[in-house]
Amino acid sequence: MGRGENDEKTKMDHEEVEGGFCDKFRGFPKCIGFIVGNEFCERFSFYGMKAILTIYLLEALLFDDSTSTAIYHAFTFGCYFTPILGAIMADSWLGKYWTIVSVSVVYCLGHLIMSLSDLVGPEPYPFRGPSPSGKIPGAMIGLVLIALGTGGIKPCVSAFGGDQFKDGQTKQVQMFFSIFYFAINAGSLISTLVTPLLRDDVQCYGADCFPLAFGVPAILMVVATILFVVGTPFYKRNPPQGNVVVLVSKAIGNAVKNRWNRESGEQRDHWMDYCDTTIYEKKLVRDIKFMLHVLYMYIPLPVFWALFDQQGSRWTLQAYRMNYDLGPLGKMKPDQIQFVNPALILILIPIFEGAIYPILDKCKIPNRPLQRMCAGMTFAAGAFVVAGFIQIALQNTYPQPPAAGNSGLRVINLANCDLQPTFNPALPGTDAPSFEPIAYKGDQKLYDVPMGNHTLDFSCTGKTSLTAYKVDMGDQEFNTVIITDNNGALSAPSQFHTEWDKPEKADPKMRVIFMLDPATVGNNVSVRIENSDAPSQVYHTFDAEQHKATEYVVKEPGKFNVKLEYKDTSGESQTETVGDGYTTEHGGGYTVVVYKNTEYEVNSYIDAEPSSMSILFQIPQYFIITTGEVLFSVTGLDFSYSQAPKSMKSVLQAAWLLTVAFGNVIVLIVAEARLIEDQAIEFFMFAGLMGAVVIIFAIMSYFYTYNEIPKDDEEMEELGKSATNGDVEHGKVKNGVDNPALTTDGPVSPGVLAGETSYITQL
Repeated sequence: MGRGENDEKTKMDHEEVEGGFCDKFRGFPKCIGFIVGNEFCERFSFYGMKAILTIYLLEALLFDDSTSTAIYHAFTFGCYFTPILGAIMADSWLGKYWTIVSVSVVYCLGHLIMSLSDLVGPEPYPFRGPSPSGKIPGAMIGLVLIALGTGGIKPCVSAFGGDQFKDGQTKQVQMFFSIFYFAINAGSLISTLVTPLLRDDVQCYGADCFPLAFGVPAILMVVATILFVVGTPFYKRNPPQGNVVVLVSKAIGNAVKNRWNRESGEQRDHWMDYCDTTIYEKKLVRDIKFMLHVLYMYIPLPVFWALFDQQGSRWTLQAYRMNYDLGPLGKMKPDQIQFVNPALILILIPIFEGAIYPILDKCKIPNRPLQRMCAGMTFAAGAFVVAGFIQIALQNTYPQPPAAGNSGLRVINLANCDLQPTFNPALPGTDAPSFEPIAYKGDQKLYDVPMGNHTLDFSCTGKTSLTAYKVDMGDQEFNTVIITDNNGALSAPSQFHTEWDKPEKADPKMRVIFMLDPATVGNNVSVRIENSDAPSQVYHTFDAEQHKATEYVVKEPGKFNVKLEYKDTSGESQTETVGDGYTTEHGGGYTVVVYKNTEYEVNSYIDAEPSSMSILFQIPQYFIITTGEVLFSVTGLDFSYSQAPKSMKSVLQAAWLLTVAFGNVIVLIVAEARLIEDQAIEFFMFAGLMGAVVIIFAIMSYFYTYNEIPKDDEEMEELGKSATNGDVEHGKVKNGVDNPALTTDGPVSPGVLAGETSYITQL
């Protein structure tokens, strides 16, 4: 076909599209609205689910910290590895449209299983008691399907949007990607704030409502799929044209095979020169050489992502054990703190592009891409140093056991007088503890006493003393003695062993000591602990045995009341509130004592102090690592594009994505190895690992020779005709063929990147 025929056909195609539904607003296809809406809803569903995932694994499935971390990063690995499969499926077999539709169904099914699996079992959330083994298979299947779903559509949606534009619509395509990436961050920001609220503020079976928190993202994914399908009549669909990643892999395999089978003494300048040029073009071989030169610099990059993606695992677990109270601003959920990263990204990118980079240029400070990336790695290491010191400060707020050789003794005075304990006989030595008087009305005193068997006397003015009371104090134990008034005589049951340490999870733990004689209140007495604001949400009901302590049970924090349930002398069931307005807080341990003097009374005592360190102390580490992300991730996009031949840009996008996947494998291995018990030391270990990689990367950067990519006539002619097959996350463009609106044949300027990446950090 001659040039005149080409021009005429282009004119006819242009006129045909101009009159269509998709091209009535200044050349901007209106069908783009379906694609942008799909992306917003899909990102909402993905980040909403991912935000609460670690807490779900910890609280609902009862995994420990290390297992929860390992599962989280295994899931994240799947999300970053499967886009390669999605790109191959779209470019080689089904095309982008049918890949998006088919994989979205799998995606929806995964979300649905995640939501419904949490309802499995006769007693969901049985006070964090029995192992929820029935829920685990469904949850794991759901995570696998979600990873396949999100990975399958990642390389297709933005590319499919780029396909809707005509040749030469560079400005419109740039606008599309700006809107597209804004929708990405809007979805992720909103979901990261909303789904933790659905989890924590709505109660299901007296505990966090994970079915709802997973259910809303499931609904949004269904909406995303419906939106995309509704736009079907208006889409332009390109047939599959083969995947460049597959082509490159075959060419490399051919070169490796031929080099292995080469004749003795045969030497060529580069091992790719052994590739059979009768099968693969010389230009392809040349471009692969350029690509391999860049891939060499990718080797240390997974370590950065190993640190970065711990925001959703280890850093969330750190926040989980902090104080969420923000005063007049209410309470922040531990999984909500993750929103700080995308919020800061939107602030910092314009600052760097508009102020910091220009200032560095004016000061003639070296500011090349690899130097920026090295600085970004350094910031990531610094963020983990800060996280380590925050962890040390947090652990210092945990209750400490008595010193070796000592025990903790708590005496609670329920007698109607001021109580004076004494040792009988007195303990020898000048360091023997002296007992202060304990006031009435449930007052308590805590004492450090030497371990061993001791005898105590308790005296009160006007009361018959309790003498020769024996206590058995084990090494570093914590015991409680409760003194009551029995018809004018002091009395006490045997000591109660008390747990001084914090609950394993962040939710508070509680037990009840029943000091009443059931004969005085009727038969079949039980103590009912329930939510003061929602009486239907019972925390626990304890069978009341005189002078017995129940086991500790983990419960939701908040206000609670105490009721007695019993049958009176006529056999009628009675319920009587004996205490109200008591509060439990995250990380605390509590003993509730039910007793009676002239009337029923309840006292609540703190066994382990609740979490006291504010969650806001995490803000500095989030700020530092987000600064590192701007320097590393956005600049890495610049470096990859400027250093890759046009034909290899999509391959480098796939390789960049794999660095994220393998970074998560590093965390998975560390978590499962369980070699480091102290979390602060683990943070410092990652900081040190990142520091070592910074040195290695700096040396590699010093000796790196920047590629000079030739501008072939063929490439220049094709410029503007390629469809995007990319997706971006953490500043990364993902698998696919390049779009001229996003790429050039030379270096990408920081200004261009600012326009294209200001919304892309959370895709």
